[in-house]
Amino acid sequence: MASTMPNSMIMEVDLREACARVTKAFELYPHLSEAVYQRALQLELQERGHTVVAEVVKPVMYEGMHVGTVRADLVVHNRCADDFVLELKRVPKILPGHIDQLRTYVALTAERQIEQCKEPCDVRGAVVNFGRAPAEIHFVDTPEWASGKEPSPSRARSRSRSRSPDPEDVRLANESW
Repeated sequence: MASTMPNSMIMEVDLREACARVTKAFELYPHLSEAVYQRALQLELQERGHTVVAEVVKPVMYEGMHVGTVRADLVVHNRCADDFVLELKRVPKILPGHIDQLRTYVALTAERQIEQCKEPCDVRGAVVNFGRAPAEIHFVDTPEWASGKEPSPSRARSRSRSRSPDPEDVRLANESW
């Protein structure tokens, strides 16, 4: 019988179960590297029927020019607008900087999918911390501005700074001095 849960909920359930299995498998080895957890989680999610790619490089663009890259630990590919980005950690606790890092990866993934699909999308993600047992998981949604539903705040700011001032505004500003 086919599941009636949305893909994002299926992914959340599968991720929680997969993390629990990986954590239990390595409970006797508390000092394993993040890379070990990454590969084990990748295998566990693949066993659950997901297409999972490790170390996915995302380009960072500025004014239409490639200026750098970021690297997502794992990306679960489903249908267009359904990708799920995973950022793995092995730290005492998830910090705001880890969540911000994931938000950047989710936003870049969403923007890339909008370019490919030509429609708004909802990429989700999670920071998974294997530094605790059970694994700590923090889920993140696509920011509204990155989903194609409204313009990016940084893009709106850059447009407003780059346009020429209205001559009437300049005249009024000069008169006020």
